[in-house]
Parts: sequence; C-alpha cells; structure tokens
Amino acid sequence: MGERRIAMDGAVNFRDIGGYGAGPGRQTRWGRVYRSDSLADLSQADLDRLTALDLHGIADFRLPSERESRPDRLPDGHAMALLTPGFIPRGTEDVLRDVAAGRLGPEGIRAQVLGHYRLFVTDHLAIYAEPLRLILQADGRGVLFHCTSGKDRTGFGIALVLLAAGCPDAVIVDDYELTNAWRRDIRFMFRDGVDPAALDMLTSARGEYMLQALDQLRIDHDGNWLQAIGFDAAERRQLRALLTEPVS
Repeated sequence: MGERRIAMDGAVNFRDIGGYGAGPGRQTRWGRVYRSDSLADLSQADLDRLTALDLHGIADFRLPSERESRPDRLPDGHAMALLTPGFIPRGTEDVLRDVAAGRLGPEGIRAQVLGHYRLFVTDHLAIYAEPLRLILQADGRGVLFHCTSGKDRTGFGIALVLLAAGCPDAVIVDDYELTNAWRRDIRFMFRDGVDPAALDMLTSARGEYMLQALDQLRIDHDGNWLQAIGFDAAERRQLRALLTEPVS
C-alpha cells in the first residue's frame, strides 16, 4: 500500500491516486499518477522527494501568465517531459474579479462554478488527450498533473484518469473532495476583507461540481469520451492496464 498524501513543505495537496477500486477485482496502481497544487514553493527537501518518485513527466494546466508569475521549482538537470496544456474555463477570470470586488456571494459563486465544470467537457475535453497520452508514454513510470490549487483543472483531469481506470463516480467524487482537507491558501489573490463565506465556496471541492462534469461527459459522449479524443481500442486497453492492477 502506498501513501495517499505525500507531505511536502511547499505543496499542500500532493497526492497519489493509487488504491482506489476500479471494477471487479481491480484497483488503481500506487505510484502511477499523482495530483498536486502549485510546485512554485518546493523546498530542497521537496525536490529530493520529487526526484525519488522517478516521474516520467508533468502536465501543468496553468495559464502562461500563472506559470510566468510562479514558475515550477523542479530538480536541477531533470529529464522529465513537461506538458503545458494551460487553460481556464470561460468566465473564471470574471468570477475572480467579482469575488475580489465583493460583487459575488456564495450562491452566485456556486452557480458559476457548476457551469464551469460543464465547460470542462464542452470546451476543454480535447486538452486532456495529451496529458492522458503521457501515461501511455511513461509505460509504468509515474506522471503528475497539477495547477494552482490542484482542485479544478487538475481535479477534472484526475477524474478522467479514474474513469479510464474503471472507477465509479463515488470514488471519483471522494478523491475530488479530499482537496477540502488540504486546500491551497489563495487569499493572496484577493484584497483584504473579501467575504470568508464567498472565499470558502470558491475554494471548496463540492461533489456536486464534479458530478456536473461527469453528467455532461455522458450527455455529450455516452461513455465514448476516450474514443472522442483519439484513443483507439488498443490504447484504451493499454491505459487501463497501466493504471490498474489486481486487488492484492
């Protein structure tokens, strides 16, 4: 058995997604896919821990502006493949401005975020093809998905990984909601005096958000989403084999 949360000095939400039920008699492999918040503040000890994970590659879902202002701190001389499929759902920046200005309360934020999770499917699903192919290319080594808080863009990416592995919705939601235990503090993005309840709604991982995305995925693709983004039958089988193993 592996360790769910990997303690880091400079990242609060660094997790291994191994050990989850993935269909009859199977579970997700430990040490195969990790998820995290920002890597900009990693300590030297963190870099040593990262090196010990022997990652094949990292997919960073942050926008170029996010990467430029807070670049990942990675081990010197590493040979990891680095993907930068950066994006943000349409309207997210407006929400952040409205929260900062006090114009949007908790229920308004909830409604906006529910919509954004549907946009992950309708507008951005194809962006996740290359990060998922990174798992195939790694051929048994680990890969890491991350963004700023490790909740939304990373959360949907990890949901796709778990779906590809054969995990049920309940497992996907449970893993998503674990972010609530290890939230990245993003108060630096806002002025003093922002409504704490609004900030809590913005940073919380609510199961209903992820269920909106999973519902939209089934409406749009009826279970054939991997095929829709270019994975043939052999690749889909290989992906599941790399992600899962028999329950010991």
